[in-house]
Amino acid sequence: MDRLLFDSPVTVRIGSESTQREVTTVKGAYEALVDWPHAKRSGPLYREAVETVSAALAGTRTREAAKRAFVAAADEIGIRV
Repeated sequence: MDRLLFDSPVTVRIGSESTQREVTTVKGAYEALVDWPHAKRSGPLYREAVETVSAALAGTRTREAAKRAFVAAADEIGIRV
């Protein structure tokens, strides 16, 4: 299994039309964080998610840690489906 593939997808609503996005990898989580609503980027869980996901891409954190941080940030602003 790819070391950056999540064990199960995380679905979030991002964008002006609240488009559903299925995030299945650490890279996908990073891309979703880049597209995160600008007004919601100031929370501590968003910053932690960016740091943790970036570290997982660099190989210094696990995909599980990246997924946990991503899910926590999504839950914080209510965009996880």
